[in-house]
Amino acid sequence: MSPTGDFLATSHVDHLGIYLWSNISLYSVVSLRPLPTDYVPSVVMLPGTCQTQDIDITEENVEPSDEMIEYDSPEQLNEQLVTLSLLPESRWKNLLNLDVIKKKNKPKEPPRVPKSAPFFIPTVPGLVPRYVTPEQNNDPQQSKVVNLGILAQKSDFCLKLEEGLVNNTYEAALSLLKEMGPSGIETELRNLSPDCGGSIEVMQSFLKMIEMMLDRKRDFELAQAYLALFLKLHLKMLPTEPVLLEEMTKLSSQVEESWIHLQSLFNQSMCVLNYIKSALL
Repeated sequence: MSPTGDFLATSHVDHLGIYLWSNISLYSVVSLRPLPTDYVPSVVMLPGTCQTQDIDITEENVEPSDEMIEYDSPEQLNEQLVTLSLLPESRWKNLLNLDVIKKKNKPKEPPRVPKSAPFFIPTVPGLVPRYVTPEQNNDPQQSKVVNLGILAQKSDFCLKLEEGLVNNTYEAALSLLKEMGPSGIETELRNLSPDCGGSIEVMQSFLKMIEMMLDRKRDFELAQAYLALFLKLHLKMLPTEPVLLEEMTKLSSQVEESWIHLQSLFNQSMCVLNYIKSALL
């Protein structure tokens, strides 16, 4: 047996070679239950290299399976219970530390520019090649600052938020956000600002989506992580917009109520545990 218990090598009488077995409990869910006293283990044929013959399987030949049917747990056991999303922590735990991670992953030396970089001189198409003279712009009123929000194209997440604001359904937008990585989530939340192609309505729709998550008590840790990143990116802008300020006031009271409810459940659990530890059973 391997040191980690994931593989088992066996040899058998009258059989050539060594058989390698893998521990199925490491790759799938295995239901463990106590065996009855009259339990007789089933005989498993050893794998071979010869061609298998097709055998008609009838109800008499089918042996009852020893494995229990895997129980599919619902997404939420009760509407009053706070339910987590079960996503890996790498999807949401480091959302507030992405700038630190990017700074650590930044290369120490900048990329070197080649000494003889190729360059092209613009020419006018025609039989006789002529160089293009740079046009001089004498208009002093023309701004040199380009608003990237006008040129930015709306993402699918932004479009789903706009649809959710009309239909009051945010499941599609939330499912898109769940499939993204930390960098993609930060990019989407940053692009909600009007300066990056978003709008005040889209930011309002995002806050309503967080309210929906807290109201249903589902994906609780995702709601907290997404809201914290949203506040980090757009905290200076929120007080200047009355619509967003109103939504944040509602959301603040809702978050406080959720944490009070959780704290009461934690206190009850701690009291029960302390009683069990101190009780003489």
